[in-house]
Amino acid sequence: MNQSPPLLPPAQVSTNRGGIGQGHYVITPANHFGSRLPEFAETVVKKLTTPRNGSAKAAMYLLEIEPGGGTVAPAGEGFENFLYTLDGGLTGPFGEDAPASSFAFLPQGGSFEISNSADIPARLLWVKRRYEPTAGHPAPEPVVGCANDMLPTPGSVPGVYRLEMLPVDASFDFAMSILSFDPGAVFPKVEIHDEEHVLYMLNGRGIYVLERENYEVQEDDFIYMGPYCPQYYYPTGLSQSAYLLYKDANRDGF
Repeated sequence: MNQSPPLLPPAQVSTNRGGIGQGHYVITPANHFGSRLPEFAETVVKKLTTPRNGSAKAAMYLLEIEPGGGTVAPAGEGFENFLYTLDGGLTGPFGEDAPASSFAFLPQGGSFEISNSADIPARLLWVKRRYEPTAGHPAPEPVVGCANDMLPTPGSVPGVYRLEMLPVDASFDFAMSILSFDPGAVFPKVEIHDEEHVLYMLNGRGIYVLERENYEVQEDDFIYMGPYCPQYYYPTGLSQSAYLLYKDANRDGF
């Protein structure tokens, strides 16, 4: 009588660089879970953060759009929206067959449509939130651009650069920036403040210290930092690292 061979353990068990704390969480591609939204076809939606976490005002979705996919109905109605292309080939409010790093800010009151006419999948980051008006300032105007065509500004720390994609204007209630770090460039302090951060690693690698936890982060990792979460980043690779950063701005928190 033949007997089945004994079951062997897998060659590798799951590994995890992600994590969660009282005021933060880190999501790596290994932690992703695909979902869907009714406005999109042939699109996998990775919900990186939404207000369901209990503190976030903003949502960030990673959209993985298959060839021929995109919106089947206008998306983003009732919200202000910021779109950023991680890959080229998408058509939307930032232009037709747009290159990677193209972006568009759409004020609340409008909507957008997206399509992928390329023959390979393309990824898009989508930030949305409800607008907070403030007395004495009109609603913001749309903004369209391409980050790769813009020059970053050297910061106060040598080797750290900031590229602002939205005007520094009180009409805007959030900022979208790209922070880049030369190898060895670090901020001189741990920040603690009331602005929430939503962060997506664009390239490179480093260590993010959140509360009292150290996380090894790299390209395509996501971080949520709630208000007053102690935070600190330093690059560890041999090349420049950079991340896309959302933070609420110009409002007093009430």
